[in-house]
Amino acid sequence: MTTSKGRTTLLVWAGLLLGLLVTAPLDSTGTPLLSQDSVAVAADSTAHTAPILLADRADSLWLEWCAEAHCLSTDSAVWYAGTSSKSLSRALDTAAVVQALIDLNGRTPLDLSPNGAVLDRVIFMMRNRPRFLGKMMGRSAHYFPLFEEALDRHNLPLELKYLPVLESGLNPLARSGAGATGLWQFMYATGRSQKLNINSWVDERRDPQSSTEAACRFLKRLRDMYDGDWHLALAAYNAGPGNVNKAIRRSGSRDFWKVRRFLPRETAKYVPSLIALVYLFEHPVDAGLVPSQPLAPRFTLDTVMLRRNVRFDQAARAMGRPVSEVAQLNPQYRKDVIPGEVDGGWPLVLSVDVVGSFLEALPEALEWEAEKTPEVSFEPEVTVYRVRSGDVLGTIAEKYGVSIRDLRSWNALRGDMIRVGQKLYIHADPR
Repeated sequence: MTTSKGRTTLLVWAGLLLGLLVTAPLDSTGTPLLSQDSVAVAADSTAHTAPILLADRADSLWLEWCAEAHCLSTDSAVWYAGTSSKSLSRALDTAAVVQALIDLNGRTPLDLSPNGAVLDRVIFMMRNRPRFLGKMMGRSAHYFPLFEEALDRHNLPLELKYLPVLESGLNPLARSGAGATGLWQFMYATGRSQKLNINSWVDERRDPQSSTEAACRFLKRLRDMYDGDWHLALAAYNAGPGNVNKAIRRSGSRDFWKVRRFLPRETAKYVPSLIALVYLFEHPVDAGLVPSQPLAPRFTLDTVMLRRNVRFDQAARAMGRPVSEVAQLNPQYRKDVIPGEVDGGWPLVLSVDVVGSFLEALPEALEWEAEKTPEVSFEPEVTVYRVRSGDVLGTIAEKYGVSIRDLRSWNALRGDMIRVGQKLYIHADPR
């Protein structure tokens, strides 16, 4: 029995085939010649028209089937009814994956040598994470150019741009249970050590540009710490140098694949997962992956420096865009206010096509409900630190860039005596 959904699918494909037959060249007998090139051209030419026509007809059954079958690429405009990643993973040509990784390995200082653990992660992601990977590909045009520019400037492998996919799912607002925040998932202390502003108004761990610069500096430091071994450096990025050094001692080796079994479970999968992502992003069609939910490409954005305190709703009013767009493009501001009157001004990211109208309309927008615009002064965010075995006030003060005298004052300590499990309140300098 053919369902209405199936009939719709057959009719659409019949129409496409008919159009292809009409436009295809004929051989000497009058038979249409359907070369692979002509099919590709026909599929590409349909990319812009078919979804619009179908939407106009409100064919919800077709659109539902199309979404399930991964047939529409919103990023590359390639339109096809592809085999799902889950189906492809069941009969994956591992020899082809190995060869692809060998080819990719020749283009980067990052070691992408094939490994059984890497193949396992490729299959796992194809089988269990196709929708997630589709979203990541949709967001890539928004974030990857920024990552690549910074990595290139710091002379780091461009493939490190995939780290935030693992760390945060390319979500600058991501926050782990342990408090790691932003695209690159910096803990508070690590972010402060990389000179990022973290206070009540601004958290630069959530700023794509500032956090990427900090991540490049941090990755270079880890690379040098492990003598250029990127596998160990990446493991340290995920688990911390202490855990990696402990695993090296226990394994008696500095070969990551031998050290790996002594690392935390999440870290043991971290490097293979990154290598798997490099393959999947470079061969999305072979993996049956299709970009979805695209964000604005980086080249469509611009930055304006503001030296007045501007609320998000005022900025949205001046540019004629929703507040949600202002918030999405400027995730580092914690209270929906750009604190332009502090530290010589702060940037506002906006669409390049509204820069002119924004600058023209801003003075009037600043007068709109001006009484709601707060006074801004940077006050450090209070951090609560729980004392661990071996801690002393000196090492804690050094870690957070404060003085021992301040630690005593903030916590009403008369001397240097602290106990394991004790909570210490730290008001770190916001600058």
